[in-house]
Amino acid sequence: MTRTLALTFMRADQASDQLRRVAPSAIRTARIVPFDDGFKLLATLSGSAGEWTLTSPGGIADTFPSLERLKEFATTLLSGKPVSAPFHVQR
Repeated sequence: MTRTLALTFMRADQASDQLRRVAPSAIRTARIVPFDDGFKLLATLSGSAGEWTLTSPGGIADTFPSLERLKEFATTLLSGKPVSAPFHVQR
């Protein structure tokens, strides 16, 4: 039995507790942006307008303290997936 990986995202553009679980193939674009307490991965998801923030399964944490670890995670996760823009860090 193969288990499908699902990632949890929450809306990035509004204060909302709306969470969405998607397969990595649903990620269309992704970018890493700095925040006061670390870095976030923002993504556009298929079938949805606006950006979503990668978060923990319960929506508790959405900031990663290490840029290198987040880049490693994102690169491994999205390798070979149809992402329309490369990862970049905005400062």
